[in-house]
Amino acid sequence: MKTNSKQEVSPSTQRRMTVVYLMMVLLGLACLAKILYLSIAERAVASGSPDKCVNLIGLDEDSVKALKARNFYCYMDKNMLRPMRGEIYDDHGRVLVANFTVFEVAFDGNGFIKQYADTLKKNPNAFDGLFQQVAQDFYVQFKDRFPKFDTEYYYNLFKRTLAKKEGKRYSTIFSVKEWDDRSWVTGVDTAFIKNLPYLYKYEHLENGDSVRKRVVNMHFNFIPTNVRVNPYGEMAKRTLGAETPAHQYGLEHSMNDILGGQEGSKKYLIINHAKVPLRDRIEPDDGYNIHTTLKLEIQHAVHNELSRKLSELGAEWGCAIVMETKTGEIKAISNLRRSANDPTYYNESMEYALNAKVEPGSTFKLASLLAYLEKVPNDTVGRYRIYQNTFEFPTKSGQVKRYTKTDHEYQPIDVSALEVFKRSSNVGIAKMIFDTYGKRGFPAYLEQLKKFGLLDTVHSQLGDLLPARIRDGSNDFNTYYATTFGAGFNIPIIRTLIYYNAIANDGKMMAPLFVRYVTNTYDTIQRFEPQVLMDSIASASTVKKARYYLEQVVWGEHGTAYRYRDENCMFAGKTGTRDIWDESMHCYRKDINAVSFCGYFPMDHPQYTVIVYIYGVPQMSSVAVDAFARIARSIMNSANYSATRKASDSPFTPLGRTAPIQKKYFNMLLAGLGYDTVKYEADAPYFRVDQTDTNRHVTAKPLPLGQYQKMPDVRGMLASDAVTEIIRAGYKVNISGRGRVKSQILDDKTHTVKLYLDP
Repeated sequence: MKTNSKQEVSPSTQRRMTVVYLMMVLLGLACLAKILYLSIAERAVASGSPDKCVNLIGLDEDSVKALKARNFYCYMDKNMLRPMRGEIYDDHGRVLVANFTVFEVAFDGNGFIKQYADTLKKNPNAFDGLFQQVAQDFYVQFKDRFPKFDTEYYYNLFKRTLAKKEGKRYSTIFSVKEWDDRSWVTGVDTAFIKNLPYLYKYEHLENGDSVRKRVVNMHFNFIPTNVRVNPYGEMAKRTLGAETPAHQYGLEHSMNDILGGQEGSKKYLIINHAKVPLRDRIEPDDGYNIHTTLKLEIQHAVHNELSRKLSELGAEWGCAIVMETKTGEIKAISNLRRSANDPTYYNESMEYALNAKVEPGSTFKLASLLAYLEKVPNDTVGRYRIYQNTFEFPTKSGQVKRYTKTDHEYQPIDVSALEVFKRSSNVGIAKMIFDTYGKRGFPAYLEQLKKFGLLDTVHSQLGDLLPARIRDGSNDFNTYYATTFGAGFNIPIIRTLIYYNAIANDGKMMAPLFVRYVTNTYDTIQRFEPQVLMDSIASASTVKKARYYLEQVVWGEHGTAYRYRDENCMFAGKTGTRDIWDESMHCYRKDINAVSFCGYFPMDHPQYTVIVYIYGVPQMSSVAVDAFARIARSIMNSANYSATRKASDSPFTPLGRTAPIQKKYFNMLLAGLGYDTVKYEADAPYFRVDQTDTNRHVTAKPLPLGQYQKMPDVRGMLASDAVTEIIRAGYKVNISGRGRVKSQILDDKTHTVKLYLDP
């Protein structure tokens, strides 16, 4: 019996298939028509043509709202793409300001209710126990950073969020608006939240393995954002700066064009409330990194010592700056103010070093001394009264008026200019200037100060540093008198440091340098070289004498810093004490002072110039000297200081007998140790130091490679050189011990030389 393999299709089935086929054809034609319509008729709309779409780019917020209220069919707008901000480093490439990713945390009640709608419908309080657990863990995790949030706060937040109307059940737990630099939610915190143990359970499989499965999804959202972080807290924080809408100062602000980069953009269309991206995309250019002159070890010493001293004295504020003498590089800068909440804590809140309007006090006597020395060739002859003196000053009418001035209760005596400076007598320094420039010589005196650069603005990478604000009081005795010892006018603290550094630098005045160079990911983009403001602030003889005067302040009897002299940390400088002007009382307060000390160290070969300024203390300038000395010792005792010393500046110790050294390395090694000349007695492949003298001369003893049992004599050589010579002679080598070759034995059977080494 045969069967028909071909099955016939019923007419009804054929009709249905025909209908489906026609519908597919019609759908395809409709799609093709729509494509053609969009690509031709709506092409202008899709490309964002201003004829078809309202361009919202660049309009202010009110204009955007007005246009959107008119319900246009198509809008064009763009998102700004923020670049990554450049980082800030110290002079050894250690990060001082970095980008750091932190997170806002939000609870999505909409998603929670949507997922657990059935459970909540049966029991609205089904998750109360879970919320209490989460609230307790949140409190423990974040109580140190968000102390105002207790367990009840977190629990109520979860409950209130679920009770809101549909579409509004979303609450931010930790908002970036509430953060400061110690209250962040980091990746560690988000990992903790995601892995709360009671949100998961473990199921055991038949093969013995276990699988971790989520039991409850709390629907937390973590929104990342970048913040700027100072890893070293308050250290140099004011100088490093900030660049935010509310705060703009320091390097972050002055070098914002370099650090900030260029924003990018991504255009899009809104067509019938649908967001359609366009191809017009400009990628952002990340900011460059800046490498400062700050040295972390020195900054640490300055910050700690200044903070300790301010806390000990209960001062209102203080600052300290360290400048590298030869280059003008700022190695450390601290500006500390007493906290309003904790009087024992000091933080960086103002840029006092650059912007404080303060009277310099007796540190300004160095400027008066320079003006005096430039006019008086022999400074050892004149005698000037100190402690008390009566000055005669002509008035406009031609009469003579007498002013009696006293700066100490001691009996008035006549002393040399050096003694005036050492004892820091206001009366004495004024007498020196009056006798040198005349009773009507204030304009000539100011002109001399101008030659020292004190009345010129200095441009720096942190902005303009203003000059001394000395008013011209040609006919006013008190103005003339007070100016000579740093009273009655203001000068930025760093400006005092600049001209003191010039004296330490043999007269060459350097501009302060805060940034060395700029880099991107791969290369150096820009370098900033040290800038010389004046090749010589004064004549060479004046500078040399001024150095001696500053040394005698510390090392001479009756010097105001004499009690802080230290043979292990030799420094020179000048003290300063000044009464503080009270604006409300319109007079100087006698119970509180601003004290300072500016100087350099080491005394003979200055490496660093430092100023310490302390404001609002009853003590005299000795407390500033103490802070300076501690800072200087901290820097000199650090391992980094030894690296700044040249071999020629190091104490010279003649070398003893050395191991044999190859001739090609001999000169290079000895030159690195500070030896000038080498005398060779004969030619040879190896030499050792035979004799040295205090003039840094070396006599080199040749070491010819003699034969020792048909092989080179390598006794006394370093192991590396000995092995080289023996292998060159065709022998194998076996080494025992470490150090130099003490003895050697040849094994003729194996053609091997056994070397015995001894340290």
